[in-house]
Amino acid sequence: MINKIVVFLLITVFLVSCNKFTEDSGVPSFIHIDKIKLNAGVGEGTDSAYIADAWIYIDDDFIGAYELPATFPILKTGARKLIVKPGIILNGISATRTINPFFEDISLNVNLVADSVLHFSTLTTSYIPEANFPWNAVGQEDFEQGGISIDTLTASSAWIEKSKLDVYEGDFSGYCHLNQTNDYLMVTCISDFSLPSSSNVVILELNCRNTASILEVGLYLNLSGGTVLQKQHLYINPGDSWKKLYVNFTDLISQYNSANSFKIYFSSSLSSDVSEADIFIDNIKLVTY
Repeated sequence: MINKIVVFLLITVFLVSCNKFTEDSGVPSFIHIDKIKLNAGVGEGTDSAYIADAWIYIDDDFIGAYELPATFPILKTGARKLIVKPGIILNGISATRTINPFFEDISLNVNLVADSVLHFSTLTTSYIPEANFPWNAVGQEDFEQGGISIDTLTASSAWIEKSKLDVYEGDFSGYCHLNQTNDYLMVTCISDFSLPSSSNVVILELNCRNTASILEVGLYLNLSGGTVLQKQHLYINPGDSWKKLYVNFTDLISQYNSANSFKIYFSSSLSSDVSEADIFIDNIKLVTY
């Protein structure tokens, strides 16, 4: 019996020593992640997402942030807790990459083997329970309902309407055509949104495609005494492809936390060097706490 115990202890010491040697010698294990997708719930709008990065934690230790798809080394082996925090690009600017606070962390129990790759083709996240989607009952303006929740203002010579001409998903998108006669667009959401608590994150999600002319996104802030303040915020450069954008209104709204409410607007003017331009918008979603 004593001999068996001695053998067991020797084996245990050997395994621990091997594991320590593997980690100390710098022989890594690897994790590969192809992509992270979003699974939105009822009242949370579309599953459309551009999850650009994976922020990686092993046993609560931060390992790094990696642009997807990615293969990255881990100088740990054995049974570990892997936490993946989905990352996005704010305002379409690659330098402003961050964890999306409205997405759930992905937690996995993994076994890491030195000089071996643990492969994940697709991971799935969802919105956190605290996320709030105030735009409308379906969580977004997807232009699939009977009417639309966006008004064209009187100063605008162009207008927005439902269209099947080009859609990101579903049957309709919001569409505006600019030409030399109707060369200015100014539209805003019908509803006023209450300001969240101070410093709470406010992100506008949308899919858009604007050809030839810049699309401006901003806020109308309703101040005390009936004063309305217009604040430009983001200019979306034209392109031929659909884009998924996360517009960060957090800092702007926190500067005017005494305002009563706000509205989101979209505006565009026909560029002087073109004769016409098209603007398509889909899946407008406001997310806050």
